[in-house]
Amino acid sequence: MIIRNLSLDFLRAIAILMVFTGHTVLSYGAPSFLSPLQFGGTGVDLFFVLSGWLIGYQLFNELKRHGNIDVKRFWVRRWMRTLPAYYAVLLFTIVQNLITKDNFSIPWNYFFFVQNYAETMPTFTVSWSLCVEEQFYLVIAPLIVFLAKMKKNHRTVLLITLMLLPTLFREFELYQNLQETHVRWDCCIMGILLANVCFSYPKFWQRFVILGPKLAIVTLCVYLSYYYFRWFPNEFISDPSKLFLALIFGSWILWANAINLSLGGVVNKFVYYISTRSYAIYLTHPDALAVTKRLLSDEFFIFYYSFAFLLSCFAAEFLYRLIEQPIMDMRSKFDFSKSRNKPTTDNQQQVVANV
Repeated sequence: MIIRNLSLDFLRAIAILMVFTGHTVLSYGAPSFLSPLQFGGTGVDLFFVLSGWLIGYQLFNELKRHGNIDVKRFWVRRWMRTLPAYYAVLLFTIVQNLITKDNFSIPWNYFFFVQNYAETMPTFTVSWSLCVEEQFYLVIAPLIVFLAKMKKNHRTVLLITLMLLPTLFREFELYQNLQETHVRWDCCIMGILLANVCFSYPKFWQRFVILGPKLAIVTLCVYLSYYYFRWFPNEFISDPSKLFLALIFGSWILWANAINLSLGGVVNKFVYYISTRSYAIYLTHPDALAVTKRLLSDEFFIFYYSFAFLLSCFAAEFLYRLIEQPIMDMRSKFDFSKSRNKPTTDNQQQVVANV
């Protein structure tokens, strides 16, 4: 039985709703009274922090329990979790473009998750973030195997250094676009860093988590202020850096570990539903928005938004039930993909769910 942490489900649901809102505003034409809501695109960075935390916790927990990490098993489990739904949507997108567009050539780089380093992304543009995730998966397990051989203080310093590197790359413009992995791993590493603190400094972690709710209130106000300053610009305030977003969203992870969230039956079910379908919604919502734009471009935004959201959920449900969930369930049926971490009832293990 998988023990879920509703607080993390809540953050995952918030992340996909932020991204969906930002993209829906853009699809609607980004009128001035709605344009600031495009800041919701930072939900992708929240996803990165969540991914880093969940994966980091899983790997450090495996290391603690078994004294080693089965890297191949980790890769297989992640690929069974992420690749089938991605390739299903990718193939659908390619077929759609072949039918509707002249001179469309198959973007083979999309099959290998390197399109975020291409000069252009002709289709399925949201897939850049999936490239960051998949490249992150390839590196992180071997990295933690390497880090395990270091003293904990040295390991922590190295992780902090890795988290700071993208800022230097951006500062010195060592990139072609801001969708490239080496300038976007701040938030992923933040999640890993938090998992490292959790396992390497347990007493400090417990004291740190106690501050989570208060710190989250402060950082939430700071985060929301950026929406305000998009509506009412201030020459001294610009959008936050990715590193600052990593710090903000990292504090929300602390909150999720401190609070056993319960919002009531119906709301809990809604949060659970959106959380478990968040990956499928992310994959399908661009097509849902394209259909909505064709049908309802002149409607009020609330109708446009609602129709697009329901259509996204409808498509996501098919993707989740027919492909995503069955293949995730298959992981427990093979020796090479079974989880080595058995769920327990302690508070910390409750953070691991749906990974």
